[in-house]
Amino acid sequence: MTIQYTQGRANRESINAHLSCCDASFVPPLRTRVDIGIYAQKIAEKSERFEAWDKNCLVGLVAAYCNAANRDAAFITSVSVLPGHHGKGIASRLMAECKDYVRRLGFARIELEVDRENRGAQALYLKHGFLNMETHGTNQKMSVTFGKEAPMNQARDFNAETRDTAERQYAYGFDFDVMHPFMIRSFIPFFRPGSVLELGSFRGDFTRHLLEHFQDLTCVEASDEAIAEARARFGDKLIYIHSMFETVTLPKRYDNIILTHVLEHIDDPVRLLRRVNDEWLTDDGRLFLVCPNANAPSRQIAVKMGLISHNAAVTSAEAEHGHRCTYSLDTLERDAAASGLRVVNRSGVFFKALANFQWDRLLQTDIISKEYLEGCYKLGNHYPDLCSSIFLLCEKGNNP
Repeated sequence: MTIQYTQGRANRESINAHLSCCDASFVPPLRTRVDIGIYAQKIAEKSERFEAWDKNCLVGLVAAYCNAANRDAAFITSVSVLPGHHGKGIASRLMAECKDYVRRLGFARIELEVDRENRGAQALYLKHGFLNMETHGTNQKMSVTFGKEAPMNQARDFNAETRDTAERQYAYGFDFDVMHPFMIRSFIPFFRPGSVLELGSFRGDFTRHLLEHFQDLTCVEASDEAIAEARARFGDKLIYIHSMFETVTLPKRYDNIILTHVLEHIDDPVRLLRRVNDEWLTDDGRLFLVCPNANAPSRQIAVKMGLISHNAAVTSAEAEHGHRCTYSLDTLERDAAASGLRVVNRSGVFFKALANFQWDRLLQTDIISKEYLEGCYKLGNHYPDLCSSIFLLCEKGNNP
């Protein structure tokens, strides 16, 4: 089965058939609230539709009203997936496409309403950054806000997000022993002399590499547990700031800003990148922006195995660790450009066809040699879109 994702293809007839099949999945059933035929006509005529198709069958639909005369808020009126296609990440992908589209149109936020008893739908919306706003009878109003005034999700537990789960570790030996040394190696030719700001230092595993090159180092981290571990390791060799990036006040601008495997955790990534550009970079400073790559062969293999629905999927285990999206080079550069940053170099770090847990097992054997690791690093320089991580080097630009 191959799912095709489209926008605006569905007509009244296909929407009506789809909603009728999904009727019992709504809480309460859709037919108890609306005339499905009339509702399908309204969606076809007045909404932006984000669709998933299995051949000619509409299996997933997110419909949003985007009033061009009012850029304040768009409204998601319907989210549905055919019962036989649940659990395949279809709703999550359609929600992500809807959010991205609405943000690019310039709306300040998206709103929706969900029945308070519909726990599965609420979990999906929370995963995509929606916050509980108001309660009207049995309905819970939720909203996600874009732009500079977007509030940070105060409900997030940053300590819990850094802990290992039954399905996935927060970080692997492969990250510490392979990726970190190759990341720093990729950074060194571009370092500016002077100060460094590391956004999202975790327990200091990458920080220790920075300390080999800089004396003026400031780390901002939202998890107080992670900061406590870093303090125990490094003492007063650096400045620690326990804060969320969205609300932190920093004492100065920095010559180098490090953002490695962090942006995919952020509720509003463009807003954070704007702060980097507008408030924290010196005039000739540089941002070192690294994210896990949606198109890494390991993820593409997982798609073909049926383990994830598509390259950019956010799995439930990743969501527990605070992931909000999975970037590829084009979407990462899109958000960097939207923030006003100027991308001066794009590359990848380490060609990777195995999952992290597989690498951890292999690194305990003599199968993987230093020469093999070096070969994967050099091959990644030729094929950045097939690397474990994607790397953008950015400089200060004009905010659009």
